[in-house]
Amino acid sequence: MESTPAGYRGGHGWLLLIAAGLAQFIVTADYFSVAIALPPMAESLHVRAIDLQWVITGYVLTFGSMLGVAGPLGDRYGRKRLLLLGIIIFCAVSIWVGFSKSVTMIIASRIALGFGGGLLFPLATAVVSHASDSRQLARNIALLTGVAILGAAFGPVLGGLLTELLSWRWIFFVNVPICTIAFIMILLFASESSDPDSGGRLDYGGIVLLMLSLGLISVGIDRIPHWPTWIWAGMLGSGVGMMIGFLFLESRLKTPIIDVRLIMNRSFVGYSVAGLMANSVWCLIVFLTTLQLQVILGYSVFDAGLFFLFLSGTVAIDSFVAPALERRYGAVRLVLLALLAELIGVGLLFFYDTAIPLAIALMICGIGCAWGWSIPQAGAIQQLPREKVGLASGTILTIMIMAGNTAVVTMAMIIDLYPRTKAGEAIGVQYGYLYSALIALLGLILAVMLLGTRGQRAVTDAHDT
Repeated sequence: MESTPAGYRGGHGWLLLIAAGLAQFIVTADYFSVAIALPPMAESLHVRAIDLQWVITGYVLTFGSMLGVAGPLGDRYGRKRLLLLGIIIFCAVSIWVGFSKSVTMIIASRIALGFGGGLLFPLATAVVSHASDSRQLARNIALLTGVAILGAAFGPVLGGLLTELLSWRWIFFVNVPICTIAFIMILLFASESSDPDSGGRLDYGGIVLLMLSLGLISVGIDRIPHWPTWIWAGMLGSGVGMMIGFLFLESRLKTPIIDVRLIMNRSFVGYSVAGLMANSVWCLIVFLTTLQLQVILGYSVFDAGLFFLFLSGTVAIDSFVAPALERRYGAVRLVLLALLAELIGVGLLFFYDTAIPLAIALMICGIGCAWGWSIPQAGAIQQLPREKVGLASGTILTIMIMAGNTAVVTMAMIIDLYPRTKAGEAIGVQYGYLYSALIALLGLILAVMLLGTRGQRAVTDAHDT
C-alpha cells in the first residue's frame, strides 16, 4: 500500500534531496571520469584506448536496459528498497572494477556496474517525487537533475585528478564512501512507497529481447574490422531480427518498456528524434575529444580533464537556465538551437586542433548538449496525457541513451579501420567529428520537418496549461 510521503512534508526534504542527488551524481561522474581515463587505462593494460570502448559501451547497454524496468520494479517491490539495492550493487561492483587486472574482467565488471546505475538513477527521482508535494515537485526534480549534471561537469576533472595523483582504479574506489553516505541518508530520510495497482507480469521478454538485440548489434558493428563477414553480418542480422521481435512484442503489451504506440504522436517522434541525435553527438564529442586531447595532442589526463570543463561546465550552467528559456521561447526553438550549436561546435572541432579554437568549440557544443538532453525530454512529455508521462519518460530516455551508445560503437569501429598509429587515429578522430556534424545536421533537418518552428505556440500552450 502507498505509504504517506515524508521528505518535504516531514522535515527532511533537503537531506533527502542531497542523498538522492549524491546517488545520481556518482552515476554521471563515474561515466565521464572513466571516459577521460581510457588512455591511461589502456596504457596500464598494454592495449589501445580504442580497444577499451566496451568499458563504456557495455556499461551503457545494461544501464539503458535497466532504465525501463527500474520504475515498474520499484512500483511493485518498493522504491526505497530497490534504490538501496541499486546503491549496494553500484558500490560493490565499483570495488570489483577497481581490482580488475585484465581487459576482459574490467569490461565484465563494468557491464555489471550498469545494472546498479540503471536501478538507482530513476529510483532516486521516484523517491524524491514521492516525498514532494505538488507545489515543490517541479522545483525538486529540476534541482535533482542539476545535481546529476554537476557529475558530468566535474567527472572529467575528478577522473583526471585521481588518475594523475593515484591511479585510474581510484575512480571506482572513490564511489565507495559516496555510496555509503548516500545509502545511510536514504535509509534514514526516505519513506517507503509502492504502487498498489502495479500487479501483472513484468515485461521480462521485452527486457531480454532489448538487451540481446542491442548487444548483438553493438558487437556485430564493433567486430566488422576483425571477424569474417559471415560472423559479424550474422550477429547484426540476428540483432536486427530480435529488435523487430521486441518492437512487435512491445506493441501488444499494456505496460511495455518502450511504448512504440507513441510513434502515432508526431510531436513526440520529433522530440525523440532530436533528442537521440543530440545525445549521440554529445557521446561522440566526449569519446573523440578524449582521444584528441590525450592520444593525439599529448595532454596529460589531468590537463585533459581540466580542458573538458569548457564542455561540461557549459553543460552544467545551461542546464540550470534551460527551464526558464523554455518557458519564454518554447521547447521547439531550444531544440533547434541545441542541434545548431552542436553542428557549429563539431564543425570547429573538425577544422581546428589548437587550444583556443578547441575551447571555444567545446563551449558551443556544451550549449547544444545541455539543451539537447533536457529539452527534448520535457517537450515530448508535454505532448501526452498525464497518465502516460512515466512510460513516455522512460521510453525517450532509453531511446536517447541507446542511440548514443550505438553512435560510439560505430565510430570506434571506423577508427579501428585506420592504422594503429597516432597519425592513423588522428585521421579517424577527424572523420569522427565530420560524422558527428552529419548527425547534428540530419537531426536539425528532421526536427524542422517534424516539429516545424512552433516556438511561440509552445510558449502559449505552456501558459495555457
